[in-house]
Amino acid sequence: MQIVDQNDLVKKFDFSSVITQKDNDTAVGIITDIIASGNYFTNSPKYQTKENIFSRPEPIWLKYRMSFLFSVFMYLGREARVGNMMAWSFMTNLESAEDREKLWHDHWHPTKPDAKMLSGIFYLRIPDDVKDRNTCGTEIAPNGVNGDGKYFVTPTDFNWIVYPSQVYHRPGIVQSNQYRYILAVDIEYYL
Repeated sequence: MQIVDQNDLVKKFDFSSVITQKDNDTAVGIITDIIASGNYFTNSPKYQTKENIFSRPEPIWLKYRMSFLFSVFMYLGREARVGNMMAWSFMTNLESAEDREKLWHDHWHPTKPDAKMLSGIFYLRIPDDVKDRNTCGTEIAPNGVNGDGKYFVTPTDFNWIVYPSQVYHRPGIVQSNQYRYILAVDIEYYL
């Protein structure tokens, strides 16, 4: 089982000087309320919000939206014209966990032929009782689900993880009865 912090394909961007634990706790509270109201998908994966989180009225989402956008520009090494951006949340624990083999997916769904896409993950809350933090984040399959070279990306608090949307990935190994909360984002861009 290979573990990486980041590499040329999957890069991290630290926003610990901008986003606080209080911000994460506020976001988790809002997401918990969204799920409690029933505004989530009931198919796979469970407890994934339906609405575009970044379109919500609470001011807290501005920090996450703008930090993600900045991360995209840093990933590209330049500014780019951006198009559609969709953000959602996903929460899971041992009770709600699904068969990880069924959760491999990519996010490649551009709306225009000349669009390119990047995706991002931000860990709002990793349970404090996970036994192996290195494997509780996200697993990446850079050569496809059936290819070699899969690895886990170590989750780092207050960091955006950015990668090309066509890269297959799945949630890491669920290890707790407490909920793990993430923000996930897709963005189209044009060079």
